[in-house]
Amino acid sequence: MYRLLMDTSTDYYYLSLIKEDTIIDEAYEKGSSNHSETLMPRLEVMLKDNNIGLKDINEVYVGIGPGSYTGVRIAVVIAKMIGAMNNIPVYEFSTLSLIASASLSESFPLIDARRGNAYLSHFDKDLNRLMNDEVVSIEEFFKDKNKDLIITSGKPDPIRLIHSKEVKLVEDIDKLSPNYIQLVEAERIRRGLQ
Repeated sequence: MYRLLMDTSTDYYYLSLIKEDTIIDEAYEKGSSNHSETLMPRLEVMLKDNNIGLKDINEVYVGIGPGSYTGVRIAVVIAKMIGAMNNIPVYEFSTLSLIASASLSESFPLIDARRGNAYLSHFDKDLNRLMNDEVVSIEEFFKDKNKDLIITSGKPDPIRLIHSKEVKLVEDIDKLSPNYIQLVEAERIRRGLQ
């Protein structure tokens, strides 16, 4: 059984090829707003290096955000394509839960949302969700909280994530969509919500 896990919602893209419950290849790399150019070639190399093709993938796991408006869509589109092409299960997860999987303690995974705001959630040490994904003012939210619990990066643990309650089966692949949480900047300006 081959599983493919990917996320392109932040400055980093994450790609993991898992056989049964063992990571056989992975990439966790910082991009420069070019995930659309780097993810598919990196996936192609990963599959070739492990002597498998896209048709050999049995399950796909995809981060649906929150995060970069364009970045979030890249992994979602690729997951939809592979899922439909192979007629296989596709599972979705929050990018914040992927970030939290890097920590073995209580954590507040955080993604910059600009203007002093952040996409944020809260997880216990066992990757159980304690708070829904939200957009918060960083300064306001952490006034009375332990800032040492903030995590913004770190190598994710896809096995831990796959076996958590954070992963959900996508019932209808055509309805798989990113979780933007807030309007994109252009739409905010158009509506006068700056």
